[in-house]
Amino acid sequence: MINVILADHQRIFRVGLATALAAEEDIRIVGQPQSISQLLRRLEIFQPHVLVLSSAFMGGIDEIRLSCDPQQTAILLLEDRHEKESPLVSGEVQGVLQRSADETTMVRSIRQLALGGKVFCLVRKTTPEADLDPVGYRVRQRMTPHELRIIGFVVQGFRNREIAARTGTTEHAIKQSMRRIFDKTGVFDRLELALYVVHHRALREATRELRPLPELREAAVVRPAWEAPRRTSVN
Repeated sequence: MINVILADHQRIFRVGLATALAAEEDIRIVGQPQSISQLLRRLEIFQPHVLVLSSAFMGGIDEIRLSCDPQQTAILLLEDRHEKESPLVSGEVQGVLQRSADETTMVRSIRQLALGGKVFCLVRKTTPEADLDPVGYRVRQRMTPHELRIIGFVVQGFRNREIAARTGTTEHAIKQSMRRIFDKTGVFDRLELALYVVHHRALREATRELRPLPELREAAVVRPAWEAPRRTSVN
């Protein structure tokens, strides 16, 4: 079993990546610290095989390395963009990936580092969307067209029954899709999902293209999701 600590400053990114890694039988997440002090304590307690580290933590890299080196914990650094001087070249970390790397690349890199290898993958070309909104772009890449369409309906204030009618499926199927969407985005209800889309350009633009035309809506007025009462269910 490969024990992994996931240290990232963005909760949504941590939750999404942890969910993806949890699906791998040989990988176990043993900590998700949000600060350097939390990270150092968890390194001492759990002594993981691999530390997945956001570049936001590089200010404390010397302390982090002092904790990682004795227990041979490999550091996989997630960069927001390509840097001219790589921490891998200077020996500060054992692996470097772009933050927008897909799940397959992330899993393969963790396994390679756990075996004592090196990882350097910053040459993949990114789109302007990935540079401007890396978190939103990554989440959008994980969504199916059907899920994006459902998100578009949710943002407009449609309920599950209405979405089912407009997508030609059942309300139960929509509930299942909503659970998958919540897992992929790390949100807990429809309001958080609507706000998440509003704040992430990549998702906002992707769902806008799939939203229904105004004339296809029923005559009844449907309030936007962010005006509706906060709910904790997927109904």
